[in-house]
Amino acid sequence: MTLYLLKIGKWLLSKVVVLLIATAAAVGLFALYLYLGDSIRVERERAAKLQEAQEMVRATYEKLENVHTEILLVANELNDARDKLKLANELVARLEGFLSKLEYLFLSESEKRAVDRELAQAKNESAQLGPLIESLRVRHANLRVDRTSLSDEARMLEDKIVNLESSSSEMVRYIDNSWKVIKIYLPVALAVVIAGPFVLKLIAFYVIAPVFHWARPIKFSDEKLPAPEILDSGVSVSLKVSEGEQAWIKESYLQASDESLARRTRFVLNWQIPVTCLAAGLIELVEFSSESATMNGAITASTQDKPDMELSLVDVPENGSLILRPSHLVGLIGPGAQSVSIRRRWSFGRAQAWMTLQFRYFEFVGPCRMVVSGIRGVRAERISSTVGRGRRANQDSTIGFTPDLEFGATRAETFWAYFRGFNPLFDDVFRGEGTFLCQEISKGENAGPLRFWAGFRDAFLKIVGI
Repeated sequence: MTLYLLKIGKWLLSKVVVLLIATAAAVGLFALYLYLGDSIRVERERAAKLQEAQEMVRATYEKLENVHTEILLVANELNDARDKLKLANELVARLEGFLSKLEYLFLSESEKRAVDRELAQAKNESAQLGPLIESLRVRHANLRVDRTSLSDEARMLEDKIVNLESSSSEMVRYIDNSWKVIKIYLPVALAVVIAGPFVLKLIAFYVIAPVFHWARPIKFSDEKLPAPEILDSGVSVSLKVSEGEQAWIKESYLQASDESLARRTRFVLNWQIPVTCLAAGLIELVEFSSESATMNGAITASTQDKPDMELSLVDVPENGSLILRPSHLVGLIGPGAQSVSIRRRWSFGRAQAWMTLQFRYFEFVGPCRMVVSGIRGVRAERISSTVGRGRRANQDSTIGFTPDLEFGATRAETFWAYFRGFNPLFDDVFRGEGTFLCQEISKGENAGPLRFWAGFRDAFLKIVGI
């Protein structure tokens, strides 16, 4: 009953967490949508106002240029009229002078008529030029006023354009500033993105990997240990739980079990390594026990939701042990009420550890039986001779080995296989006499982003030996 209550509580908690995350994500996305919408709307309005102001200032400058041209024409006409008025007034003053009057008495009738006509024409022209000059002067003054007002209007429009150009939205300003900075380094960045992986892999394969070529392998035991044995393998395996034994199995792999077995929840497989158990999924296990001969029974473990995974039942004899990645451990059967002994092996000072980026190993001490998972199954390979240079295995496929084997690494066989991602930079090499376990296929079916994140996760778990 407690197990079901815990499951319900866990389910409710997960739903609440998912709901909170979904709500926060929805609010954040909607807020971002509103912000972008407002920014785009404001930017469009600013652009429309800027275009309108530019058109207005262009028309104002055209008017200003026309007024300036007209002022020049009126000024020239005014100067010409003043010159003509001056000449006409001078002519009238000369003809009406005292000497001209005396000379007029001695002129003939025809000469007197010519002088009278000239004087009348001069007076007439003087009378006409006065009002013309006044009208030209008024017009010239009005044009100068228009020019001043148009200049002020153009100045105001210029200020408005400057303000509109400097008042772009923050988003546009950030994008513009970012582009000004990024475009300088963009060709270099593109070259790094395109050629960087190839160059880095070339350096790793031909420079870094040969440096570690002569690194000494790791060997955890100088004594020859009993070899583990695979008792059963397939999509499902059967575990016999005898009197005095206890079994721990991940609930997601539990398919069937006999009612004669006592059961309870084991929250953590080993409390000495709780973080490791959490990362390896060895939590919330179902614990089975047989307290008497009448309670003996069997458990069926199966890969129920992982079609590419198969299981193997590995028997580690007494005085034997097996170094195994806990992430491949599905179930464990050991004698007595205590958990199976798990030794932690650290290896920071060895070049081998830096080659493979694996600094911690977990050794499961027998006697015990282990249910181990592997893609398309688990294979045990026995090396029974020290003659030769050892046996090479894909690093992604290795899941365990006996401590009496020399565990080393060597560069991948071909650069192309490493460059294309078919093989890691280093292959595992086992020498001596012992057994190692490997899965039949080294990689799962994840592709694209899933494959990237799965690889990142697996790399981190490998560093800590999980």
